[in-house]
Amino acid sequence: MCPPSINISEGTYQRLHRHTLSFEDTPEDVILRLLDRAEGSDGAAPSPSSPSPPRSGGPSRAAPGSLLPLTAYWIPILRFLDENDGAAPSNDVLDALEERMGDKFTAKDREPLRSGAIRWRNRARFARLRMKERGLLSDRSHRGIWEITPFGRQFLAEEEVTSE
Repeated sequence: MCPPSINISEGTYQRLHRHTLSFEDTPEDVILRLLDRAEGSDGAAPSPSSPSPPRSGGPSRAAPGSLLPLTAYWIPILRFLDENDGAAPSNDVLDALEERMGDKFTAKDREPLRSGAIRWRNRARFARLRMKERGLLSDRSHRGIWEITPFGRQFLAEEEVTSE
């Protein structure tokens, strides 16, 4: 038997996407989390005066300012890739980040997420996504490979001159 499927508009999908907590979240995960929040843990709709139920299964959302900003990952990522002929497997990049940035991570950065991933490693992947959107990293590299672009090298060179 085939599970039921639903069609949603691109706008609705984008709204759901804003509620994802990690790369592992599926649309169903987000919908279930939102339904749990709306209905309360017992499946009944909460009364208007009742507080929202606490989330379970992982750390709470981090308070603003309690995490290393995504942009703090940019230069270490670009520098590592530049030192490694412009490209490296994602796990090598993440291992290098831990070595180079470990003393900068906050307690919240080091928390495991519900998925089991460590928060900073997940955020580093989001930093990569933002860097791809800005053209600093290639969006054409093979799966699992992070690759610097010529613009990324230029950005790195300019940042290193500015920081001297």
